[in-house]
Amino acid sequence: MKKIKIKTALVSVSDKEKLEKLADYFFKNKIHVISSGGTFKYLKKSNYKLQLTEVSSYTNFQEILNGRVKTLHPLIHAGILADKNKISHKNQLKKLNINPIDLVIVNLYPFENTMNKKSVESKCIENIDIGGPSLIRGAAKNFKSVLVVTSPSQYNEFIDEANKNGNYINYEIRKKFATEAFKHTAYYDSVIANWFDKNAKFYQSTKTAIPLKKVSDLRYGENPHQKAAIFFLGNDKIKKISGKDLSYNNINDLEIAFDLANNFKKNSCVIVKHGNPCGVALDNKQVNAYKKALNCDTVSAFGGIVAFNKKLDEQTSIEILKIFTEVVVAPDFSLKARKLLSQKKNLILIKYNNNKLANKLSIKSTNNFLLIQDRDLKKIDQKKLKFMTKKPHKKVIDDMNFAFTVAKFISSNAIVIAKNLSTVGIGVGQTNRIDSAEQAIKRMNNNFGKIQGVLASDGFFPFPDIIKICAKNNILNIIQPGGSLNDDLVIQEAKKQKVNLVFTGTRHFKH
Repeated sequence: MKKIKIKTALVSVSDKEKLEKLADYFFKNKIHVISSGGTFKYLKKSNYKLQLTEVSSYTNFQEILNGRVKTLHPLIHAGILADKNKISHKNQLKKLNINPIDLVIVNLYPFENTMNKKSVESKCIENIDIGGPSLIRGAAKNFKSVLVVTSPSQYNEFIDEANKNGNYINYEIRKKFATEAFKHTAYYDSVIANWFDKNAKFYQSTKTAIPLKKVSDLRYGENPHQKAAIFFLGNDKIKKISGKDLSYNNINDLEIAFDLANNFKKNSCVIVKHGNPCGVALDNKQVNAYKKALNCDTVSAFGGIVAFNKKLDEQTSIEILKIFTEVVVAPDFSLKARKLLSQKKNLILIKYNNNKLANKLSIKSTNNFLLIQDRDLKKIDQKKLKFMTKKPHKKVIDDMNFAFTVAKFISSNAIVIAKNLSTVGIGVGQTNRIDSAEQAIKRMNNNFGKIQGVLASDGFFPFPDIIKICAKNNILNIIQPGGSLNDDLVIQEAKKQKVNLVFTGTRHFKH
């Protein structure tokens, strides 16, 4: 495809960054510039004497409706949409005395910034751009004849191309910029659509859009042969304090760890490895919470992600440095903790805002589909606990609630054994509940012996067999959702084995 020469440009930008660079380009290449509003005023006051025409003078039609209608005019859109390879188009432009437009530089009203500032509805609506997207889409559609530029970040590339080729722009750049233009307007429209739809259930719409803005490329995905990037979806931002770049797996694990840590009010510590907690504990002192979480599974904790729900202190930092840790996450770090941990160049420190959760969706992809559901934010209603046998004392119930909360963050089938608000055995991701229970019990026995802990299950017991296994291992308090067809048999076995059985009425499967 042949190159096009830039002779006439339409410029209308809300972001005035690098406009002086454009003015220099326009002046050197004797380009006729059509512009409006603040862009026209800026260019007119520049250090360059440009061939500058205001849109209203060009169209002989004054802006109306407080500027809502200015570029929406046949003289503008015909100049943009005319196919220069078609003689009929060229003849029509000539007959109507319309100049073809070769370059369209437009960026849009700052709707997203206005929305993020929690502006009143009327102000947000006034920042919905209509003319801008029309210009961009028209120019992008006609990329064989027009170059469309939507961001100051693109100015250098197209100006360098023009300087190298006598102000001609090649086909590849035009198509590349057209692709970015359609992404730009699609993202813009999706932000607006979601703002209008913010109180509705996302998955109730027959058609919808997810605004995704790229944060950065990642070193790789789950494995080195997989490319990966991170896109921004929510409003809770993470900030890297020090250490190497985050990986795909790091981000997945730190989100799980911090989310779980913030389910508790008391000092909490969560250690995550390969997407699953391997140690969780609560304590009045942060350093004790860390030690207890670590003791649950010191082998798995090696190279793991550690999260806290309170500002990290120096004493806890000293303990963290005793083993290899990949990432430490906290809402803040004391000066001494930051200084100590930052000395480890490969240790990543993440400050994570523990504000109210903004993104309430859980999104997962398959080969053919995007699965969307509400995030599992449900917590146990203490008043609705059903004591199917003898009611345990308060300390045991507290351990049950703690263990059941942890189980929500573990791949199903999940079993968590806890004592004194600390996990002592965790069974992860087995295809049957008996294997998960035996895995958790084995870890407990290896590290702590047959202590009298409580057991939590993310799903109901379909048969009484786990009750028997628990009784043999001194686990006499169990919390589970209930709801099996065999609940009566399970309850009978619990009474027989003198096991306290509590039903929550809520399950927490995680796949």
